[in-house]
Amino acid sequence: MFQDDMFEELVQYLTSMRVSFEKYFPEEQNTKMKLNSWIHDRFLPNLQKPESMSNEIYESLLEMSSDTSNDFWCRIRDEYPVLGKMALNILLPFQTTYLCEIKFSTYAATKTKYRNRLDAEPDETSTVFYQT
Repeated sequence: MFQDDMFEELVQYLTSMRVSFEKYFPEEQNTKMKLNSWIHDRFLPNLQKPESMSNEIYESLLEMSSDTSNDFWCRIRDEYPVLGKMALNILLPFQTTYLCEIKFSTYAATKTKYRNRLDAEPDETSTVFYQT
């Protein structure tokens, strides 16, 4: 009895966890990753051309798959800019906190810079002039 109850509770818990994970990682994301499996393993033996990829980009992908891993990661942006951008869009669907912090820091620095340049004296003089 006790084991049956525990088993049922465990099944319910795991089912609820699965539903929760599906909310955060929807099936469409899994499909997208399967179609772009070249991002995770570019040495796949039967590298299929994704439908959304042009022939020119697919050629680049085939060339890229013949590079060694070190060569690939060192030259990804220079030699394969389109593939690099595609991989980043898939791997980073939202901005990282680093990028947000950089933008905020730039904004804060700009705001401080302009605030330091403000000169309220001309406005104060005209206000005093109109009051007398």
